[in-house]
Amino acid sequence: MRADRLLRMTMILQTKGKQTAQALAGALEVSERTIYRDVIALSSAGVPIYTDKGPGGGIQLIEEYRTSLTGLSPEEVRALFMINIPAALVSLGMDQEVKTAWLKLTAALPDYLQQYQKDARKRMLIDQSWWQDRPEHAPAFLRELYRAVWEDRVIHITVRYQFGYQADHQVEPYSLVSQRQRWFLVGCIEGNLKVFWLSDIQELKLTNQTFSRSAEFDLHSFWHRWISRQEAMGFGYRARLSATPEALRILKHLTSAIIETIEAGTDPNWQLLSLRFDSFNQARRSILDLGGAVKVLEPLPLARTIEDYAQQIIKLYPD
Repeated sequence: MRADRLLRMTMILQTKGKQTAQALAGALEVSERTIYRDVIALSSAGVPIYTDKGPGGGIQLIEEYRTSLTGLSPEEVRALFMINIPAALVSLGMDQEVKTAWLKLTAALPDYLQQYQKDARKRMLIDQSWWQDRPEHAPAFLRELYRAVWEDRVIHITVRYQFGYQADHQVEPYSLVSQRQRWFLVGCIEGNLKVFWLSDIQELKLTNQTFSRSAEFDLHSFWHRWISRQEAMGFGYRARLSATPEALRILKHLTSAIIETIEAGTDPNWQLLSLRFDSFNQARRSILDLGGAVKVLEPLPLARTIEDYAQQIIKLYPD
């Protein structure tokens, strides 16, 4: 246990530089007295560690001391550090082990690769927490957009909104996020951050114009705040349906819906489903596509909307 703690302390000092005994004690969950004993143990083992007393002092390693991880290219470093901790590992209680492994990896990187891992954490996030079996088809311009994000190149995009409306935007592409097997662009328009679904982008053009990103921007914090706002506005719209086996097969392959429960109905030809759609609009669209193979049981507003659409269609085809 102590050997692991000594290694973690060394990695923290290599990665973050000088630290106070209080900060190290908090990170390693031990007392400050234990930290000072560990400093003596590391020094006795030949690790060039020392303490500065007084205001602004702390514990640090000499500048020349660093283990070196060789053989990694800049692209490989980017790939490693754009991956978020999978939800499955969090559920297993292994998230701390992953964080420790990344800390060791970061500390072992030579100086010229350190900036690549820092840039990766700002520009890319692979969030696997909601992933399903069937991926959304990646747009043809994804690699070009990826290049724009890394080179801080301004882009022109044409976005399709609801009811066929399209609009052109000049965007500073800050980051790409892959979540639930879908791609999102976090971009800045006239100083305001906005999130675009890549599936809504019809055209994309790179320009030779570059931009300076905000030094305060933190992708992980921004993304989790954005997700929270979407949930507050109805992201994750739930519905209860009665569906035929054919409708169930189709619903299982929808990337816009998650089937939470399946129960047998009173009629053996129908099953009761509890689902979560991306939004109310997506729920309505998916259910209308299934016609008479599905019936909305709850919520009532969704059922009334489907009924209203059906009545409008019937009026167009009298007799």
